[in-house]
Amino acid sequence: MSQNKSIDIAVIGAGISGLRSAYLLSRSENKNIKKIALFDKEETIGGVLKSTYINHFRLEHGAQGVLLNRESFLKCLQDLKIENQVILPNQKEQKRYILTQKLCVALTPNIFKLKKSGLLKFKDIFRIFLEIFIKKPKTINLNETLYSFFERRFGKKFANTFLVSLSFGIWGGGSRKLLLRYTFPKLQSLENGYGSLIKMGFIHLCKNLFLKKKKSSPKGLASFSNGMEFLVNTLFNELKKECLKNNIELVLNLNSNVNLIKRESNFISVNFLKENNLYQEQYHCVLYSGQPWRDQNISIQSMELEKGELEKSFLKLKNIESHSIAIIGLGSSNIPENTTSIKGFGALAGEWSKDILGTIFVHSTYPSHAPTNSNLFRVLLGGDRNPLINQKSNEELIEISKLRLLETKIIDKNIYFDFTHVVKWDNYIPLATIEQDKVLEAIWKIEALVPGLFFTGNYIKGPSISDCLEQAEIVSKNMLIYIDNLN
Repeated sequence: MSQNKSIDIAVIGAGISGLRSAYLLSRSENKNIKKIALFDKEETIGGVLKSTYINHFRLEHGAQGVLLNRESFLKCLQDLKIENQVILPNQKEQKRYILTQKLCVALTPNIFKLKKSGLLKFKDIFRIFLEIFIKKPKTINLNETLYSFFERRFGKKFANTFLVSLSFGIWGGGSRKLLLRYTFPKLQSLENGYGSLIKMGFIHLCKNLFLKKKKSSPKGLASFSNGMEFLVNTLFNELKKECLKNNIELVLNLNSNVNLIKRESNFISVNFLKENNLYQEQYHCVLYSGQPWRDQNISIQSMELEKGELEKSFLKLKNIESHSIAIIGLGSSNIPENTTSIKGFGALAGEWSKDILGTIFVHSTYPSHAPTNSNLFRVLLGGDRNPLINQKSNEELIEISKLRLLETKIIDKNIYFDFTHVVKWDNYIPLATIEQDKVLEAIWKIEALVPGLFFTGNYIKGPSISDCLEQAEIVSKNMLIYIDNLN
């Protein structure tokens, strides 16, 4: 392959990160891009953004939705012209709950009601109010964890009761390992600026009282009638249109396992296995949007470097700590209209849990994802509560889920579930631990040693869809700069 103005690009991984990056590349003003090839080891695009739809029950395999206030998500919606396709949670049913071992307790900003429910004691409430007098540290601890920050400011009980539960819903736990500056970086700047989070909240409350009320924009966890897979399917369809319009050849290689990315003299070769046949193709630019710790058979080489130089850096990515999650859908249809059904967004478990992380009340949050007069619970198990959860059979996981909902009085013993489904994700959610600096350093080093190779994915900015979309924008811009410099 001679180096000329015809640029061929490979995108390894056809999840949300890879698809968004490919789409942005396809619609760029650079007219030299002539081919974009997508590779994925699965038989469909979209990564975890899939859903199971049976008898009007829709169970999401991955993220339940995306926060509508994130700029990267809004921009993606606008680019695809699907803002009017978004559905939001029922605004009247947004109550959140905390699971104790025997109850499902409604959360409220009234901490005295939380005392009445048993979540807090008077000494815990007193400790929370003491936060306003807690001095900010003289020097910033760059390795402060999410848990230690909240324990330092609000006390151990607050951290155990609320922060641990919050971490279950986002990362499957790990609050004692996750670094604050990678998970909630704004908290450090707020502490430095105001000295107290309670003080900051009070100041903003007072400001809002004197400001004219603006028309509130829609907020919440956005989804679509056909589930989150609608987003990736639309991205792919629009990618096809852009490629056709800009005379770019688009190639989709599914069921293709890439096992080697190698820098040659003026191109990068991609070796992959498809239908028991080994292929090698050459590209000017390669984007790896997979998960290195799950792609243990892939390697990166360069004919210009010693093998060990790249292996050491890539090994750092292969050793990223992660959590396994099991998602269990439990649906019960034809519930009598006068039967009381729990309403709200969902409930998160506490530190007491040995398996359950939480549950979303899909029937209440997204009524269009469940039949009329029905219940649909999306139960999450595993994470740091039980790292080996996916070794259990589907039947065991269903029974555990039923038992936890029964124990916490979310359901009664007479309920019958006519929809049950299990989805297992092994080592899917990456954790930004004390090793995250070394992870990012390894990425920078590989990209420097292998010009034309770029990285994106849910382990760089964060695990949410918005994080992936944001990183996709960054990496696509960097790739276009590199491509411009080739000519």
